[in-house]
Amino acid sequence: MSQRRSFFHGAFVLMTASLVTRVMGFAYRIVLTRLIGATGMGLFQMVSPLLSLVLTFVIAGLPVAISKLVAEALVQRDRVRVQRILRVSATVIAVMSVLFTGLMWLLRGVIQHHWLTDPRAYPTYLAMIPLVSIIGISSIFRGYFQGLQDMSPLAWSAIFEQILRIGSIWLLASYLVHYSLAYAAAAAMAGQVVGELGGLLFLWLQYRRKGKLSLVLPDAPARSLEKPRQTLAAIVNIAAPVTLSRLIGSLIYALEPVLVTRSLLTAGLSVTAATALYGQYGGMAIPLLVFPTVFTGSLAVNLVPSVSEAVAENQEQRVKARFSQSWTATAMVGIPTSILLTFYANPLAWAVFGIRGVGPILAVMAPAGFLLYLEGPLMGILQGLNHAGIAMRNSIVGGILRLGLIVLLASQPHLGILGVAWASTASICVTAGLHLRSVKKFVPIHINWRDTLRILVASAGMLTLLVTLSLLHPNPNPWQLLLAMMAGLIVNFILLCSLQVLTTQRVLRIPRAGPLLAQIVSAMPFAI
Repeated sequence: MSQRRSFFHGAFVLMTASLVTRVMGFAYRIVLTRLIGATGMGLFQMVSPLLSLVLTFVIAGLPVAISKLVAEALVQRDRVRVQRILRVSATVIAVMSVLFTGLMWLLRGVIQHHWLTDPRAYPTYLAMIPLVSIIGISSIFRGYFQGLQDMSPLAWSAIFEQILRIGSIWLLASYLVHYSLAYAAAAAMAGQVVGELGGLLFLWLQYRRKGKLSLVLPDAPARSLEKPRQTLAAIVNIAAPVTLSRLIGSLIYALEPVLVTRSLLTAGLSVTAATALYGQYGGMAIPLLVFPTVFTGSLAVNLVPSVSEAVAENQEQRVKARFSQSWTATAMVGIPTSILLTFYANPLAWAVFGIRGVGPILAVMAPAGFLLYLEGPLMGILQGLNHAGIAMRNSIVGGILRLGLIVLLASQPHLGILGVAWASTASICVTAGLHLRSVKKFVPIHINWRDTLRILVASAGMLTLLVTLSLLHPNPNPWQLLLAMMAGLIVNFILLCSLQVLTTQRVLRIPRAGPLLAQIVSAMPFAI
């Protein structure tokens, strides 16, 4: 089983690829925003929740089930069980893909007249329809490689997919924007289709090259340790709560643009203004806020098979270690990032998107950034512990709270879109708190408070520098802003090393880059 890798290797590979693709994605989003504006981004964001909702039915919780069950079957060297898991999952996803693609086409008139608040989003909806089948098939390969804990195919496919997406979106949107804003937004969605199709092709080739079971388990016995009925029951037990969770979450997500725009209309805004404000919130402020999930999201993906494998081997101590590692890693990334996004919300949003209204929205949500980044790893641990249903319940509570607060706050003329930001912030805090309480109920978790306190001290040192620089440059230009943020992160890094949160022993565990990072860490004052 040479394809399987360590927890740190898989997380690092995904993290690196996610960082590359996220930076590339930001580059194209900046250009796209300046090309089609806040209103065009609003049209694009208006149909995205519908795609999420449909994919919930098509994919269900099968990728999580594949990842978890394949990891367990590899421990047991049960080749027949792996084949059965893939066969059942592929059949379900193929049938649902055909069914829902047809329904989306047949119900296009209903969507146009009764769901989309702004009718100009209709071409974008039509361009979105092919994504259902493409993403559905890709999810099988993704779940399988996650179960193998071989994250390299996922990493390279994401990069290849992003290159195709960026190139096609730039070409199509820059051409069609001369005809209408509606078609330019549709072109952005068509670029998504091209990218996903390329990513699917890459994953298929990687499966043919090194993912076949004849290569993964070449000498495994030709009989299974469990009956087909038991395998099917295991898939249902994992996929059902994840599906229900994502279904309700997707319904909440799909209702969000409708409730936001209608609440803003109640506050006295026009349809065009409401669409533009939702574009600022969903297409600009949210991408800036969630950028650090490039790190924590990689942990979450890798935690499901890693925790599942530990549970299968009755290694509770390893589960506790995974939680402690995830908490510390999230704190090192999330706390300083939340400070940066809060402190520089206005100049950063202006430098990136050139729109003044984005900064205040980001400033409301950024202080809760650390809790948002912690949600993914906590959900991954709960799913790995076979408690996906509890993760579902927590997410539902947070989502319903967000919708209720959107209606209550966004309809107030003095709040408007800021009411949506406050609703999201409250939802993040509640959901993360519920996840943390749930994990603690099943695993005697250990938080390294010493490291956490030291991370807070390092972040405070960074904040002190930022305040000093802001006194020298109250309104920094983009280059001054970039230098200030880099200086803050460098100070934070030096303090983390000096306070011995980052040590040579820890960074040596990072594949490939570990030895170089260890040399850098050892050069810091008081580092070990």
